[in-house]
Amino acid sequence: MSYRANMPSRTTINGMTTVEIPCCICGTMIQSNAVNQCSSCLAQQVDLRGLLQRGPGGSSDIIIHQCRQCRRFERNDGGRKYVSVDLESPELMAILLKHIPALASNSSGPKMQLKDAMFVWTEPNSMRIKVRLTVRTQVLDAAVTIQQRCVVEFHIKFHQCGDCNREYTNRTWQALVQLRQRRGNDEDRKGLAVLEMALARNATIRQHVLSMDTSKQGFDFYFVSLTNAQYFAAYLAKVAPMRIQTTKKLISTDVKSNISNLKHTVSCDMVPLCRDDLVLIHKRHTSASHLSGRLALVTKMSSVVQFVDASPTRTPVLSTSFGEMSPEAYYKAGGDKMVQVLSSSRRLQRFIVLDLELCHDDTTKQYHHSNNNDRPLYQGPSSTIDKYALADVVVARESDFGRNDETYTCVTHLGNLLQAGDTVLGYDLVSSVLSGAVVDDMDSCFNHQFTMPDIVLVKKVKGVEKDNNSINEEESEDHKALEKTTSGRAKKREKRRKREEKKTRALEEAASRMGFMDTNHQSTFEQELENDPDLADELRTAERELVEAQQQQQQQQTKDRDTVPAAANGEAADDHQEESGEDQLAVDKEGEAGKEEGGTPPSIADQ
Repeated sequence: MSYRANMPSRTTINGMTTVEIPCCICGTMIQSNAVNQCSSCLAQQVDLRGLLQRGPGGSSDIIIHQCRQCRRFERNDGGRKYVSVDLESPELMAILLKHIPALASNSSGPKMQLKDAMFVWTEPNSMRIKVRLTVRTQVLDAAVTIQQRCVVEFHIKFHQCGDCNREYTNRTWQALVQLRQRRGNDEDRKGLAVLEMALARNATIRQHVLSMDTSKQGFDFYFVSLTNAQYFAAYLAKVAPMRIQTTKKLISTDVKSNISNLKHTVSCDMVPLCRDDLVLIHKRHTSASHLSGRLALVTKMSSVVQFVDASPTRTPVLSTSFGEMSPEAYYKAGGDKMVQVLSSSRRLQRFIVLDLELCHDDTTKQYHHSNNNDRPLYQGPSSTIDKYALADVVVARESDFGRNDETYTCVTHLGNLLQAGDTVLGYDLVSSVLSGAVVDDMDSCFNHQFTMPDIVLVKKVKGVEKDNNSINEEESEDHKALEKTTSGRAKKREKRRKREEKKTRALEEAASRMGFMDTNHQSTFEQELENDPDLADELRTAERELVEAQQQQQQQQTKDRDTVPAAANGEAADDHQEESGEDQLAVDKEGEAGKEEGGTPPSIADQ
């Protein structure tokens, strides 16, 4: 019986007769092949896992480098290039397969064809990555084609990439962004404060900054490449109006290899205007149209500067009182010569609204003979009322209460924001002193139809204003410390030390406000935004525009990456094999694959 069981037998399948023979080693009945061995016996003679697990130079481990700082992986394409990929992503799979010498086209061993690849879960902190590969190769002098599934393990080792290495080395920057807002020493720079808050909320923009430094009128940011500097400058241009210019300086050159070392400087000159500034737009300024030759208030600073007439005429069309100006138009017309700052927000005074009456509004008829405080006010974008409306307002100085009964009447655009009893900030042009050039040349600056107002209302008081007493106390302490020193040389040393300490303290505070340091300055910014809702709205609008721009850029990069085919092992896979189990072999003398089984994830070629 045992002799007959091991005899060759004939089997008919679909009308075709096949011969089954016993395995020459174990005796299992198999179909005839070149070596007359079953898959189990052939697997004991040929181990593809040992060939795949062998590293470069015959080492037993395959090592892949990762930067400890930026967490990027090194590509094995002949150059020291690091790319940012996610774990268990198709991009990481392509990098891992290129690190296997047995899959290379110039491998000295048997040529293997990759059929499938998938990740095997490992502990995140184990510094190991496992991949289950399905490969096919020819053995025994190309007489038999086998297919085997095996697990390959990669060892992760930290290796600092070139970009991070340059970050920790002095004088390695190639591009410099100079951010400046050139205003007077006694004027505040709200534009820089808005940029600080925008940088503090965007960690993606800050990641390419090598270092930063403070200057008298702005900041200096250092970058490794010009591309990062230009992207950073484009981000700043969306938050605040500015003029961007790029220059380059030759450091060294190699005539033989035609290689030059250049350093680029990107100058970002912000428009020297801030929100709530009272400005004079010269009548020869053509781009301001209907606001030329009049006083205007700066209402918003984004990619363009938005103005409103400081003394609007009583017209039914409110849009004629508003205008905007781009940074190119500002500098092309002459800059501060045509748009002159008369007063900044530091000279704002507090006024009390005594009475208010809207101009050219149908709702005015309902409240002429009723209480004016019952009139609906603007509460936000969701309300059905426009934010601005012309109104005749009677105000009095807050400091004059209890002293005199002097009142002023003016026309303002804050009709839907104010009511009787509110406190409002404005400019008192009666007691203030204007620039001598403006007073001497009134006819050439203003239009002949313009009438100088007594009071210019700017905004309604909300929240609690900041106090500068702490700054004054620090300055008084520094002055007392200088008075204690006796000799002139000691005073110079003390002044130099105080100056360096002040610069270092300003740099640390600016870096912490922008998010470069882990401090508690974020709470201060949040408090400022709560006290100034208009500034918070401007910042949210700028962030929304930047998020949309970043999404469009990411979509474009994804399209560009999809158009380039990624070859995992140097040649594309023609078909997809799905099998289940750890070790399954398919043997065929004609080189065809064995049986296919479902349930396995898609191959890396399909991804």
